[in-house]
Amino acid sequence: MVAFDNTILSLLLFPDAVLQEGPDATPVERARDRVLAMVQEVADGGEQVLMPAPALAEVLATPDCDIDGILRVLQGSAHIRIGDFDKRAAVELAVRLRAAFAEGDVREGQRTTKAKMKFDRQIVAIALTNGARILYSDDEGVKKFGEGSGLKVKRTSELPLPAIQQGLFESGVPVQTEGSGSPDVGPPPEF
Repeated sequence: MVAFDNTILSLLLFPDAVLQEGPDATPVERARDRVLAMVQEVADGGEQVLMPAPALAEVLATPDCDIDGILRVLQGSAHIRIGDFDKRAAVELAVRLRAAFAEGDVREGQRTTKAKMKFDRQIVAIALTNGARILYSDDEGVKKFGEGSGLKVKRTSELPLPAIQQGLFESGVPVQTEGSGSPDVGPPPEF
């Protein structure tokens, strides 16, 4: 099982979404293409995708998004599961918070608000208690907390660029080659 944070789902649902990273807000080259290729690889492997409820809330808060439509798509998929912040996740988070309190650094070196920090930690706790082997996230707080909890966290910029085919008179266009896992431009693969 893999888990998605809000940026991954946003890149899938909103084709015009732009992802920037780092203090200088550098755009991630072909972010959506990278995510589409990763999703195709996950689908080809028959894996389940976990969408932690707090991350889903961040996506649904996007202005003008079709909340009912997004929920229908997610709930209609046999491969996507929405992960709730339940008792197991609460215990996982409490253990981690107690350790941070004991070390005297509740924010674990992050310059963030307590509210955002707790939201990020809920996402990680849900991923951990649901058995995610990897969490795809572009959030620095989620990455730091996840890795500190033993979870592998991958940014979109760390995903490989899908193969492109360049003709003599055209720019690069993503193409799907047999077994490459690189999707054509268009809607995300069916889960």
